[in-house]
Amino acid sequence: MPSVSEFLIERLENAGVGHIPGVPGDYILNFIKKLEKSKIKFVNTTDESHAGFVADAYARLKGIGCVCTTYNVGTLKLCNAIAGAYAERSPVIVLSGSPGLKERNEDFLLHHVVKSFDNQQKIFKNITCYSVILEDPTKAGYQIDEAIEAARHHKQPVYIEIPRDVADLPIKYDVYRQGTPKSVKTDNENLKEAIDEVKLWIASSQRPVILAGVQLTRFGLGGKLVRWAEKNNIPMVTTLLSKSTINEHHYLFAGLYSGNHTSQPEVKELVENSDCLLVLGEMLTDIALGFESPKFNKRQTIECSIEELKVRNHSYQNVCFTDFCEALFKQEIAQKSSQKLPAKKIQVFTVERDKKLTTQRFFDRVNCMLTDNMAVVADIGECLFGAADLTVQHHNFISPAFYSSMGSAIPGAVGVGLAKPSVRPIVLVGDGAFQMSCTELSTLISNNINAIVFVLNNKGYTTERFLLEGKFNDIKNWNYHRITDMIGGWGAFASTESELESAIETALKNNTLSVINVSVDQNDTSNALRRMATDLAKRIN
Repeated sequence: MPSVSEFLIERLENAGVGHIPGVPGDYILNFIKKLEKSKIKFVNTTDESHAGFVADAYARLKGIGCVCTTYNVGTLKLCNAIAGAYAERSPVIVLSGSPGLKERNEDFLLHHVVKSFDNQQKIFKNITCYSVILEDPTKAGYQIDEAIEAARHHKQPVYIEIPRDVADLPIKYDVYRQGTPKSVKTDNENLKEAIDEVKLWIASSQRPVILAGVQLTRFGLGGKLVRWAEKNNIPMVTTLLSKSTINEHHYLFAGLYSGNHTSQPEVKELVENSDCLLVLGEMLTDIALGFESPKFNKRQTIECSIEELKVRNHSYQNVCFTDFCEALFKQEIAQKSSQKLPAKKIQVFTVERDKKLTTQRFFDRVNCMLTDNMAVVADIGECLFGAADLTVQHHNFISPAFYSSMGSAIPGAVGVGLAKPSVRPIVLVGDGAFQMSCTELSTLISNNINAIVFVLNNKGYTTERFLLEGKFNDIKNWNYHRITDMIGGWGAFASTESELESAIETALKNNTLSVINVSVDQNDTSNALRRMATDLAKRIN
């Protein structure tokens, strides 16, 4: 009979977890040791907070991720990354070792304990959709299955705590008596009514448009959406959070919608003048809407997400998001859309030798180097806003575009490299975020991930300068490219277009980590940042 730990590892393998990032600690050491005998590789990161970002990026690409840390001093460092995964619906399993149940009755305080033994779980209840302490091996099997099912259904993190003296106890899981966890089922009558109404509406509309949301990516529905849109000739847009839900080279992709003032005019017109806007799996956030209220008519909208299904002013209860999408994507619409889409711009970049590099020209050059086997991992600030205008392949863009936590991109590149070894991470990170997370470059080296890391060096927090200037936006300037002298890899400095061109050419030939220090003026900004931050600045000043 397997132990609690062995059963948990088996369930993680079956769920598709192939790597678990984390940092060893005494309360979780025995569990990590057992991983060595499994198909799952434990990936030692330089810090627990980074491990959370690694697991988050991994989950976004693989459909589920996992992170493993020790009690309180390690696990509480995960809070920021797991909060972001919760906010953006990324299914990460948090595994934490904890003091044994018998140890808790000793007459002295145990190290790492804060307030009470269940205090850590209480904290994580607020940023996970399910949390449990495996205290009873007769219940542990069901609780483990319940946690993994919750992560799959809600696409949000779950928390599993393992007291170290319970981890090796034999598990007792009577499926016939306890049953197995099951998620909420769809009301098929409500689903049929909703599909009938939507199908009729789309067929009678003149300007149907699909706003493809991030939840389509979480459930792996982007490909099915595209095939359905092709059959019915319906144009598609995304938001910053859902960028790369569909291949942006596709002829039906119209662009990125980001509200009234920040969208490209033709995309804004397409969305806001639609007489049947299908908002599928989108989280309507301030960033997605350009820091304004929605400008499209809600009575001309179909809104389907994990939370709800609304068609005009009709609400359909107990209809699961995936069931609705699967049913919709089988429908043949009687009348095909005949809308004209904006013409695709041909991407050409001609190097102006020895010309001082600007932020916009940097993003233009990156845009022309991207291929099918590259994934853009963008950190927060100018790197995210500038990356909004890049043209990327399906599911090849990773960034916490709503929760917006700095320092996520370099760890995120580790997650990308582990989840998709054939895909090369292209990391866009500002100098401030680099200083928060650069130790994880070592993890890239250790795992043979040949990322190209562009450090956008504008001598401080340029996005914040744009919002509100002050000395608090200044940071110490480093020779960022010289970090490879210490940890390995290759580095280069670029302040002109010809230097950047030479650095990119060398990096593309390298089969190891490349770090390129891209030096621009501190007040220089991309076109996208100027578009997106103008309205936000008004709220701060």
